[in-house]
Amino acid sequence: MPAMTLIEQLIDQLGVSRQQAEGGIGLLLQQAQTRLSPDEFLQVADAIPAVSDLIGKAPRQVGPRPGRLQAVWQRRFSGWGELASLRSSFERLGLDRAAIDKFVAVTGSYFCEQGGAEVETVLVSAWR
Repeated sequence: MPAMTLIEQLIDQLGVSRQQAEGGIGLLLQQAQTRLSPDEFLQVADAIPAVSDLIGKAPRQVGPRPGRLQAVWQRRFSGWGELASLRSSFERLGLDRAAIDKFVAVTGSYFCEQGGAEVETVLVSAWR
């Protein structure tokens, strides 16, 4: 199963636990799903058939829903609020801010191998 290969790569290359690998990739794919158009996300999903399973491994978001002012701020500043939310979710997995960049690098490379450079570019754009 290709998704397991990605999980194993994260474990091997980053020295994280299975739970951290699954949760981290789930968070990244969840963010990509919300930031990409349906057609763009379909390219990602076609590269790995188990994308929805991986998204399901993301830890649940806790805390209040963003208010109207926060939503405006997030739109205006290109998702900086989403990055803060992603950072706090990674911290709940026991991972620091630097881990996000490492997850992006390993995951982007994996998706490039599976779906080509265009899929990697689409994904990385969702994470910036």
